[in-house]
Amino acid sequence: MSKSRAIFCFCLALAAAPLLAQETPEAAIGAIVEGERRFYEMGQEQGTRAAFLEFLADSSIVFEPGPTDGKKAWSARPEGGLWLKWQPVFAAMSRSTDLGYTTGPAEFRKNKEDEKPFGHGQYISVWRKQKDGAWKVALDVGHGNPRSPNPPGEAELSFPSGGADVQADTAAARKKLIAAQKKFAAAAKNDSTAAIADAARDDIRVHREEMFPGLGKDAVGLMLSVRRGKLALTQTGESMSAAGDLAYAYGKYLLGKSQRDERGNYLQIWRTSDDGTWKLALDFQAPLRPEQKKPAG
Repeated sequence: MSKSRAIFCFCLALAAAPLLAQETPEAAIGAIVEGERRFYEMGQEQGTRAAFLEFLADSSIVFEPGPTDGKKAWSARPEGGLWLKWQPVFAAMSRSTDLGYTTGPAEFRKNKEDEKPFGHGQYISVWRKQKDGAWKVALDVGHGNPRSPNPPGEAELSFPSGGADVQADTAAARKKLIAAQKKFAAAAKNDSTAAIADAARDDIRVHREEMFPGLGKDAVGLMLSVRRGKLALTQTGESMSAAGDLAYAYGKYLLGKSQRDERGNYLQIWRTSDDGTWKLALDFQAPLRPEQKKPAG
């Protein structure tokens, strides 16, 4: 898989910079994009399973189909039979340089030598800095979509300007986040599409199965107009940056629609605006397939 040479030269230059520079959001976002490159290269050289076991954090979460222990899930998989190609087209970083995320297209092959992939999709990886300073994937999800007619471009990098801020009032930030999530949940019980539009950042990214990601409020409104329903979320996990400006939450959802209800698993990533208001930056939902649903009773 080709990657933007400009992006990775940028990342390599950052890696060679003095340690102090690693404390800036700009350097940290370069580090996770560089981490994606090393993650991908290890997958090509040693196999997908080996790469995931190396780059997943010990407490990582993957969706199979629901949130589960990432290391255990990948340890149980046989090596071979699945070769992934992927590259980031978007990356974001917290001001405290301890939490970030990447997303982009992926291709699935049964064998490394296969000329054509058997499937295409999108991935989302949440990266967290570990105690030793290494970056590991804290959460990884993905979904299928059609093959794109256009090759992916350079990665868009989104990070706060200025230096790192680790003196934030995290208790106050979490209180505001919970309030924003409760407001969203209340609105979603009446109209899921309107709730997402009201909570969204201007550059929101929405991921749905077998669809290309919706980018921006206008595109998302059109994309979700046919998926309008009454949404209920059951959160099972969450985490927030030390700066209180980037957070994610995941769990189960129930979308009540006119013809039938839809159950599945979700991930939401929230970021603060300049005035400290929490906004929805990424919304992911993956419905359960019929064979994944447990019978009632």
